[in-house]
Amino acid sequence: MKRVGEAIAWLLSRLVKVFGNILSLLVRPFVPVRKGRVMCWAYNFKQYGCNPRYLSEYLLDSGEEYEIFWVYRKEKYGSRMDSRMKSVKFRSWRYFLLVNSAEYLITNLRTDPYHIYWHKRPGQKYLMLWHGGVALKKIEKDAQKQIGLSYLIKARLDSRVCDLMISGCKAQTKLLEEKFWYKGEILERGIPRNDIFFDTETHKHLRRGLCERYSIPADNRIVMYAPTFRRNHSIEPYSIDWSEVVPHLQRLYGGAGVTVLLRLHPNLIGKVDTTPLLNAKEVIDVTLYPDMQELLCVVDMLITDYSSSMFDYSMGLKPCLLYATDVEQYDRGYYYKFDELPFPLARNQQELIEIIDSFDEERYKVSTQKFFDEKVGLVEDGNASKHIAEWMREHRLK
Repeated sequence: MKRVGEAIAWLLSRLVKVFGNILSLLVRPFVPVRKGRVMCWAYNFKQYGCNPRYLSEYLLDSGEEYEIFWVYRKEKYGSRMDSRMKSVKFRSWRYFLLVNSAEYLITNLRTDPYHIYWHKRPGQKYLMLWHGGVALKKIEKDAQKQIGLSYLIKARLDSRVCDLMISGCKAQTKLLEEKFWYKGEILERGIPRNDIFFDTETHKHLRRGLCERYSIPADNRIVMYAPTFRRNHSIEPYSIDWSEVVPHLQRLYGGAGVTVLLRLHPNLIGKVDTTPLLNAKEVIDVTLYPDMQELLCVVDMLITDYSSSMFDYSMGLKPCLLYATDVEQYDRGYYYKFDELPFPLARNQQELIEIIDSFDEERYKVSTQKFFDEKVGLVEDGNASKHIAEWMREHRLK
């Protein structure tokens, strides 16, 4: 009976896709491509964030005339959106008008054009501002067995219609050229979501707001624990007895108070009970905080496992530690060996404590800078959005 239900659901989804594409083609002759009209979405229409967010906010203040729309599955996803932008619900009548008339379509995730009822028109430009930067885990062509046939089809279709991809380092450019089935233009001038790391005045404002929101004492040191997700949704690898670890963090920071922020991957929202992970009064769950980059800007230390956030965060040479109890089981292939990374790796809680107790910040900064210089080839300078805006200006409709 379960299989019958799944078959019916699959058939209905196919019918919806066919009907949506027919409707889009019928609408198309009545709506011309509009100069300066921009359509954005992130993480499959579920967030206002990542590279499309930071680019669209820059465009608003660029002096150019842009009409910017954000597309969501639910209106609540756009609650933090700038009021000068307009929101549109996915699959609404307005959406079909927009997808056929936008000059620029901008997202951060692989998208099957037929799934969003889009048939690219002359004059339309599609910018796929990939949500990652430096990669630890193998992706795309290098992970074909793990990612499945449906994703492979989507990736190839996506690359076929893409006009621009972006890169923040030499290593990422090489990946895009060799592993993404993409032969188009790559703008190696940085990633919009990382521009915020260079805006120190904004950091002060964000930190004050975070402390007020979660009642964190202003003079506390803030440590964020942000592991990536496991496909079986297990939280066992995240287990840390913070009542034992926090005193060591306090000693590291000269007796200052310490607050630990728990940030789980968005894929786990609503699917796991985080209560067992909040096992000390110093731990606060910030999984629902709307923007990861803002958190990375203001915390004093990051603890993660395999997340690429380690690279974004440590561009400023701030301390990042790795806690990965399942490092042997999780491996789907890495671009860097763990002993090549500048980030100390703990495979259990005792090792984590020992790393904290022996942490040498100056040595860490030297090794991290060397890693970015020799292994990564970082080009970030805080002007990624500016460079993309210039590209858009050069390619605008006449």
